[in-house]
Amino acid sequence: MARASRWSKEQRANLLAMVRNGISEQSIREEFVTTDGKRGKRTMTAVEFAQQLKQAMVEAGEIKQAAPQKKAEKKSEYEVTPTGRLTINDFAEITGFKPGQFFVLEKPRGRSNAWRVVPVDQAS
Repeated sequence: MARASRWSKEQRANLLAMVRNGISEQSIREEFVTTDGKRGKRTMTAVEFAQQLKQAMVEAGEIKQAAPQKKAEKKSEYEVTPTGRLTINDFAEITGFKPGQFFVLEKPRGRSNAWRVVPVDQAS
């Protein structure tokens, strides 16, 4: 759950203007004072400065925050025939192996449930 910012939108706009005017980070941080847990005053930390500056830039439209667009993987489904054969029509294009190569089916190892299709070296 996100917590509310200690600084308002107007204060963030002021912070961005100060950065644009070339005022040093330390000087800006000393101007932005807040209360700590014991009701004492403390200056803005470097992490808070970075967060507030980024938020101010987003609010000013300088930075656009958008979720990355990720294409969904197309999953192929394969069926085992009643005789126990598995036909994978796109095996060569998925794996890069050429027709005529031989493979061995290995049992799952350890706690895995995944069967492995391993190429066989024909030299032996």
